[in-house]
Amino acid sequence: MKINFPPETYEALINRANSEDKPAAALVSELITAILSKEENNELKSTKAEVSVRR
Repeated sequence: MKINFPPETYEALINRANSEDKPAAALVSELITAILSKEENNELKSTKAEVSVRR
């Protein structure tokens, strides 16, 4: 998979990866996984809230 970033984002990514002493690809993978997990949790909470309101 190829992902293109604007230059500012790429620079921030490289700087953060270097500060965490890990490859940029590993950092991207961690960040995307965390965001997707957070979105899934928010969707579950939203669904539960809708069910509670409908009762």
